[in-house]
Amino acid sequence: MTGSPASLPRSLLLQVVLPRGVVLLVWLVLNHVIRLPVPLAFALIAADGVFLLWQARAFLRSADAHVRSTSAMAPVWGGYLLLLFAGFAALTQWWDALLIARAVEEPAYAEQRRLEREALYSLSVSGDGTTLVFDGEITFGLTKRMRQMAGENPGVAQVSLAGPGGLIAEARGVARLIRQQGWDTRADGLCASACTLVFAAGRGRALGPEGQLGFHSYTLLFESGLPQIDLQREQEKDRAFLLEQGVSAEFAGRIFAVPGTELWRPSRAELTSAGLIGPDQQ
Repeated sequence: MTGSPASLPRSLLLQVVLPRGVVLLVWLVLNHVIRLPVPLAFALIAADGVFLLWQARAFLRSADAHVRSTSAMAPVWGGYLLLLFAGFAALTQWWDALLIARAVEEPAYAEQRRLEREALYSLSVSGDGTTLVFDGEITFGLTKRMRQMAGENPGVAQVSLAGPGGLIAEARGVARLIRQQGWDTRADGLCASACTLVFAAGRGRALGPEGQLGFHSYTLLFESGLPQIDLQREQEKDRAFLLEQGVSAEFAGRIFAVPGTELWRPSRAELTSAGLIGPDQQ
């Protein structure tokens, strides 16, 4: 740098204003036309941050030479303001880039919740297209997903069940769907708690070689309880449902006498006698 009065404006124009204008234009294009992956967005931001620091350093060196040569501070303060504006504009574009990138890679909250719930179970269709295979926890959204899969696979006639139970309200929804479709049910593993309500909805009900049913009375997710929930009334609703499905009153009553902390696994003979499975299952 020569340190002449004209050198500082020229330095500001060539080292800060023009390059920064080009960079900001590139960011505008990227943020409105191209969706950057998060790692690439971070890399570009880091590179632009280094470039912005280099521009600031280059201007400061020119400003020092200008002050030593002329002692005039007005152009220097003007340069500082331009650098401040350039930094603010860069931060704005960087933030926009990150928001856009994260919006692409991260699903919306509702979608995240759906994926979290679906991770609690597996649901698939058998190779011959006749059986929905369920294994896992009964949770929100299962009825809707089963109805969707049934629509995509009209040959489904049976639901294979295994799992520790889950939400009674959702189990009732699945049970209604099974009755509406006239599907059979089969337990191919331990089908316990709310899963047994789904099992009982089948037109025909069977146990696979490893199949078991496990029963107990209802419990709340929260020990403190919810005043609007009457467990006894909820159990009576499902007791009535079991009776509609041909389960003996004695057996249905015994189910809800089992403490919620225990699990009753009736034998095949007991299940047959109760009307839950056919005589050929013993």
